[in-house]
Amino acid sequence: MYKLAKNDYYTPFFLKSSLFKIIFVALVYNILAFLSFRITVSPDNISPIFPEAGFALAAVLIAGRRALFGIWIGSFIANMFSFWDVCKMLDKSLIETILSACTVATGVVIGAAIATYLINLFNKGEYPLRNGYGVIIFVVVSFVYCAICSLLGVSALSLFGLNAPNHFVSNWTTWWQGDLIGTIMLTPFILSWFYRYHIKIISTSILEAIALGLATICVCVLVAFDHPDDQYLFILILLWASFRFRIRGVSILASLFALLSSIYGYLGYGSFVVVTAEDSLIYLNSFFGLSTVIALILSGFYSDYLHRKLEESKI
Repeated sequence: MYKLAKNDYYTPFFLKSSLFKIIFVALVYNILAFLSFRITVSPDNISPIFPEAGFALAAVLIAGRRALFGIWIGSFIANMFSFWDVCKMLDKSLIETILSACTVATGVVIGAAIATYLINLFNKGEYPLRNGYGVIIFVVVSFVYCAICSLLGVSALSLFGLNAPNHFVSNWTTWWQGDLIGTIMLTPFILSWFYRYHIKIISTSILEAIALGLATICVCVLVAFDHPDDQYLFILILLWASFRFRIRGVSILASLFALLSSIYGYLGYGSFVVVTAEDSLIYLNSFFGLSTVIALILSGFYSDYLHRKLEESKI
């Protein structure tokens, strides 16, 4: 039932061509990278949320090895723009700028290729989010994937003198957390919405979906106005989504919550603020990541239960 065939993921007509697929992946990766570069933390301007990491893994899982070319191109272009001003300020040559961007892009590709191989290996070629165990495998592999990408990325920055050597550990930790949150947030979202064979949510309504979205926004507003511990209400919202909208619903609400809370935290509002705006983003990652992972695992087990129940009813 879950064994993946070539056409089990929906592919828009304009992505049938391999060339357009590579261009599309590079373009989307670039857009996400530039957005993540808008929110960076000191001292070396590392972004605490990397949605492009999640997109990269999802793209390779869905589109295969061709997506790696698009990821490399997108990462290279984004990092060239990101490193340009820093390299000029530090009197780095054009060749050093190009090599640093190439090294970071290669690290992303290596991480995505290894993660895709491990996910397909442990899931035996089946849909990665088929059940709770599949989600657990995805989360564990995501830790490895993000550790590889961030380690190679920070190593490249240190190698070419784009960050302070004594900041290596803190930069690696921030980069790793940012990659992990981006992966947990975006990869399940893309996989679940591109997979063709999810059970249709007949019992739920558009009004209930709107209510969930409004509840998420309300929690973020309460957090922004310094109501202590109100962020934990989001756990109840995720549980609601887990049993009513499953992985698709959890991924949408998690993305919405991450976006709004990141904005509020960075601006210095809400109970996510610890000492500075930068600290608030790091704190947000821990809370958001743990609660989202639990909700995704619950959604995976519940989805598998519904699939089995549906199969039994057909016998």
